[in-house]
Amino acid sequence: MMKRRRLIQILLGLLVLFLLSGCVHLQQDMVVNQDGSGLLHFAMGVETENYATVQEQIPEGMALESLLAPLMSDELVTEVTTDHYESGGYTWDAVDLAVSNFAALFEYDRRIGLATVTVDEADGTYSFEQVLDLDNSNLTIPGINLMDLSGAKYNVTLTTPQITDTNGDQPEAGVSTWEVAVPELLQGGETTVLQADYSLTPYEGTFVPIKLLYPYVVIGFLGVGALAIVLVVVLNTTRLGDKTRKLRFRR
Repeated sequence: MMKRRRLIQILLGLLVLFLLSGCVHLQQDMVVNQDGSGLLHFAMGVETENYATVQEQIPEGMALESLLAPLMSDELVTEVTTDHYESGGYTWDAVDLAVSNFAALFEYDRRIGLATVTVDEADGTYSFEQVLDLDNSNLTIPGINLMDLSGAKYNVTLTTPQITDTNGDQPEAGVSTWEVAVPELLQGGETTVLQADYSLTPYEGTFVPIKLLYPYVVIGFLGVGALAIVLVVVLNTTRLGDKTRKLRFRR
């Protein structure tokens, strides 16, 4: 009887997770200042109508503050603030960590849930790397392969004085963003790597995002290609005309 009741509870829990898994949004924002200090912002948003149910079903150890506990106790973290609010139909729980030295905090591999974060420094260039890998984490999510995660979102943003290289999007000179593919990460067993190099020296000049520049580059190549075709046609036509005029017929 007890086993049957326990089984029913597990099945109900998996059913709830299956129905609600697509209504969760995760946001991770990191800000690095010119003096090397920083701010870490972690937030989890759930559709307000489902918030209470999701909170009841979150596995032990996966609550936001539990995942961040190792960071929150570090001596480089100077201030911790939490927030609970509603916005855009979602109820959010957020944790902000003020950091005296961002690079020093992640000098060695830091595990945050299924993420491992590292920052290396060489000749004034800082290399940020975040590896997301469920298989090598200590987290287990019951029934993960039964869930519809198509609506789940996980966005990561790194803001610094200047981003010099990144495998994410770069909408501004000092901003890199990533949209993590949640289904592939949690169900496909894929390892996701977020990388960016940054400098504490502010960017100078006018920055043009690659996304805005790319269409013009493509149009430019197409324009050059079309012009080349026209020139070839004109040249061939001209040469053919010259040969035609040189023909002589004997009577």
